[in-house]
Amino acid sequence: MTNIELIRQLVKRLKKFSWVILLIAIGFGGFFYYMAKQSILLYTSKATVFPLNSSSDNTVSSSTISNILGLSDAPKSFSGEASINILELATSRRTRDAVAMEKIPSLHNKTISELVVEENNNHTGFMQNDRIKTPLDSLHLINVASNLLKINFQAKINKNGILELYFTSSDPDIVREVSYIYIDKLSSFYIDLKKKKAQIDYEFAVKKADSLLKVLNGLDKRAIALDESTFFTNDELKRYNLPKQNLAEDKSTVQSQYYYAVNNREAAAYKLQKETPIIEPLDRPEPPYDTSRKSALLYLMIGFILGSAVGIILFSWKIISRYLGDELNKAIEKASKPKG
Repeated sequence: MTNIELIRQLVKRLKKFSWVILLIAIGFGGFFYYMAKQSILLYTSKATVFPLNSSSDNTVSSSTISNILGLSDAPKSFSGEASINILELATSRRTRDAVAMEKIPSLHNKTISELVVEENNNHTGFMQNDRIKTPLDSLHLINVASNLLKINFQAKINKNGILELYFTSSDPDIVREVSYIYIDKLSSFYIDLKKKKAQIDYEFAVKKADSLLKVLNGLDKRAIALDESTFFTNDELKRYNLPKQNLAEDKSTVQSQYYYAVNNREAAAYKLQKETPIIEPLDRPEPPYDTSRKSALLYLMIGFILGSAVGIILFSWKIISRYLGDELNKAIEKASKPKG
């Protein structure tokens, strides 16, 4: 069988079964269309947040990375003071668990855990979610909800250094509430972590200054008592003059330390205020949201093309296999002939 004969037989056979091939293509197209229609309509919110620090921290050169990411001065090992990575904080288990435990008064005072699990179970079946067995104890419920939030939440930094938060769900009300709670929890945790070290330094500076002030007050009391007890004595005598000199030197030393302690206290207070950012959303997660769903037309075309290919292969395979067998026999006969 030559190539031309093969093509002729294929065309003839495909014409003969063209209506069957068309039915197969329509069947595949209808099945893929049904798959697309079974998919869930998802809503995705977008929120952008930015920290408002002192003016020196909001310059163009530093705001892109160091202001919110804390990467420009981040140490390469744990030997130095680590900076806070806002992306890791946003996607951390700590933040997700805190969001999952929050209650929503506008949604029957249910927790986020209950809402996301119920929404997951409302869309189960073919091309949808896997059902989560309920009821669950509180700890297990939070763990399951935390995993669902991890799948549907995304955080990234855009080219301008702005933090972008995305959350996806099939319920627009849940999208809005969860997005706002994410912003609140992330802001609270970020501020707490930023000010924790500064708060410790400030408390130490305050305690140091207070303790030195108490020492000064004690020295003053001793000086007054010493002066009253030696009022009618001869000041030229060493046993009366030397204690007063030593007491004056001690007070001078403590006063110097107290002076530096007060300066450190004020510097620590300034640092505490500086290290307490104000997180403000620039774009709030309000509707209209971005929607996504499998395209029914695209799936219909893919199914139709795939069904046509399956039908063509199915009805042309007999001729193609016979052609391949003939070619294989010719090759074997040619190889078995003697070379002479």
